[in-house]
Amino acid sequence: MSLRIEATACAQAVSEIRSEVRAWLTARQVARGPAEEILLAVSEAVTNSVEHAYPTGPPGLVIVTAEVADRAVSVVVTDHGHWREPTPPQGAAIAIRGRGLGILRALAARLRIDHGTRAAPGTTVAAEFLIPG
Repeated sequence: MSLRIEATACAQAVSEIRSEVRAWLTARQVARGPAEEILLAVSEAVTNSVEHAYPTGPPGLVIVTAEVADRAVSVVVTDHGHWREPTPPQGAAIAIRGRGLGILRALAARLRIDHGTRAAPGTTVAAEFLIPG
């Protein structure tokens, strides 16, 4: 059984989506370690949508889908906003922001990010996480 969550891209959505994904992973008996990594990655992707996709006007939707197949969990986080290139922090000795994509790259076995176009805006983050057997 797959998972689909649609939420308004606001701060409260991050924890709500995380809770729903946690319950879904638990029901599929995904071990705690891999589940925590998946939850961290989902939180980072959803947070990016919340903070960056809809910089002007009201927040739009963030959509999370997931499925388990062949010892892997596939997760897709989509919004209909506009991609903004990450910018490195200025003047800080240690960056305290801007680590989300790096975290996603470190945790996912496969990661694809589609930035959309001006005519068809939206960002899609598709990640696959291996589940140890």
